[in-house]
Amino acid sequence: MQARRFAILNVPSRSRSTRTEIARKRKRRALLLLNLTLLLLILSGGALLYAREHAASEARTAAALAAAAARTEAALFAAAGEELSGAASQPEPGSSADEPAEAAPADREAADSDEVRPPLTAGSAVGSAAPAAGLLAAPRAASEPEAEEAPPQESLSPGDTGLSASADPVPAAAKGKTVNLTFAGDVIFSGKVQSLLEQEGYDYPYAYVRNRFRNDDLTVINLETPVTSGSTTGADKTYVFKSSPKALGPLRKAGVDVVNLANNHTLDQGIPGLLDTIRNLDKADIAHVGAGADAAAAYAPVIVERQGVKIAIVGVSRVLPEADWAAGKKHPGAASAYDPEAAARAVQAAKRQADVVVAIVHWGKERVDTPDANQTVLAHRMIDAGADLIIGGHAHVLQGFESYKGKWVAYGTGNFIFTRSATAKTWETGVFQAECTKNGDCDLTLVPYWAELGRPVPMNKKDGQKLLRRIENLSPGVEISANGRVQAKR
Repeated sequence: MQARRFAILNVPSRSRSTRTEIARKRKRRALLLLNLTLLLLILSGGALLYAREHAASEARTAAALAAAAARTEAALFAAAGEELSGAASQPEPGSSADEPAEAAPADREAADSDEVRPPLTAGSAVGSAAPAAGLLAAPRAASEPEAEEAPPQESLSPGDTGLSASADPVPAAAKGKTVNLTFAGDVIFSGKVQSLLEQEGYDYPYAYVRNRFRNDDLTVINLETPVTSGSTTGADKTYVFKSSPKALGPLRKAGVDVVNLANNHTLDQGIPGLLDTIRNLDKADIAHVGAGADAAAAYAPVIVERQGVKIAIVGVSRVLPEADWAAGKKHPGAASAYDPEAAARAVQAAKRQADVVVAIVHWGKERVDTPDANQTVLAHRMIDAGADLIIGGHAHVLQGFESYKGKWVAYGTGNFIFTRSATAKTWETGVFQAECTKNGDCDLTLVPYWAELGRPVPMNKKDGQKLLRRIENLSPGVEISANGRVQAKR
């Protein structure tokens, strides 16, 4: 009986203890929720402050680049004894010379004839503007032995794409004098790519593109890396590249004639790295545009004559991390396109020397597969100035096409010889083939490839057709045939 009485007397005591523990748990949860709420508010406020400061910094950089470009252009014309005149010297309609420069993209860092080709006119020799034609060393001789081709995998055979090097059924002779030009996207030989090439050999990237590159009249890629073995200091930014000069011999032997240096990695190893890159390209007989020892060299075109047609290649960039990356009168750097008129003048100067002008442009936002307004404005201005074809890059993904006044703009060529990221769209790339007449009319064909680690590999027919349809959907007013021919909708 006493035990039962003791148990009954203790029941209320246990109930109070339980209620107290529950109250404590509720209090802890409330405090935790309050702390999380305060943390979120602090993080949100910090993010807003960072975004505001980042936007202001970008605006300052863009303004400085535009001002530097204007000063450089004025100095160059003054040195030549000319005055800025006509449309090139006037602000755009509806704009004011006092308006602030537009901001740079927010994300600065966030792929059979052995006839001997005649020499190229180098576009940006160290310390000077373009030298006279014929000063660049002659390319490989026709008798030079061809490197052994790696046999394509059955499922990835170039023939399986259903695409040929020329999708046009009309013989070239029926069109008069024509040239066949080939373009590809971003190329690096550093990081994981370098490790792979040291094992497989520096000719490894070209097993599936060598024939295309060597069988055309001119091949151009975007060299997204300094190429130097010197002791250089890397730029203070997230992604910094540096590639070995050992890569340049195989690049030239694979058929690459011209590289664009106007991009946001050309000064990754500072001015010494840029100048050493130019020297190494000259030694390898690879012409270069878009950067140089001064603005005259950076904006100068490469001029080459093929099949009786004179072709000019110019390179410019609207993606530069810092204002002092832009080339100046006595300052090495890249050809800046933050001022569209600077790019337009480069095109106009090239047009006076050539039948066909091709502009290689670095622009847009990374991993975004549609062009922004800055890209469109710059493309149209360059075509108005005389460009016959525009080939863009930087986004690391393929972007769409546009036909403007009968001239083609390929807004994004994607990665080509590059590392392999986790973003699936960056695995898609292509070879862009243009057939251009002496009067500047160009037909364009896209041949789909996969951008594998350090090597482009042709897509099979099913994947190739899927990619063509996707790019067609990104290109208003454009249709792409099953063989990759890009055409304006009728």
